[in-house]
Amino acid sequence: MHVPELTIEVASRPEAGAILSSPQRCAEVTCLVSIGDSHDELPAGFDDVPRKLRLLIADVVTEFGATEEDIRRIIRLAEHLRADTGTVLIHCEAGVSRSSAAALIMYACWLGPGRESEAMGRVLSQRPVAIPNRRMVELADRLLDRGGRLVEALSNKPLQLPSGADAANGIGTTESAARG
Repeated sequence: MHVPELTIEVASRPEAGAILSSPQRCAEVTCLVSIGDSHDELPAGFDDVPRKLRLLIADVVTEFGATEEDIRRIIRLAEHLRADTGTVLIHCEAGVSRSSAAALIMYACWLGPGRESEAMGRVLSQRPVAIPNRRMVELADRLLDRGGRLVEALSNKPLQLPSGADAANGIGTTESAARG
């Protein structure tokens, strides 16, 4: 299976805004995946990226969160990006849960069946505080017919304890994971 020469960068909304507001960094962004709740602001520079997907997904693991159609849109985008190069910037409010789940889903699409743990490893290598949204991953596991392997990859994540400023800001904690 061909893995595109794309990199995925997972970010919080403020981090995405800084990237999109930098002419040099924004020029590297092939596609923006912007995930937020209906009341979340868009990142600064949102309009500077011509190719983007905006998903309104609450960061919950119930039926009030992601829908099958949301996940189908991520999967379709991954398939369309297959031959591209550059950076896919994926953000949610905190850059921990929904955005890392979208990154995991995209990597799972590109890498193919049997490489779900590798997909999770790629997410963690770029975003060590990632705690992918379980509902999103469960829906993707079913839609991609992975037989539970994508969900299982979540349990292979080593515990990442926040330190310093991250801990003070709640990044990497259970509370921040709930915020997404």
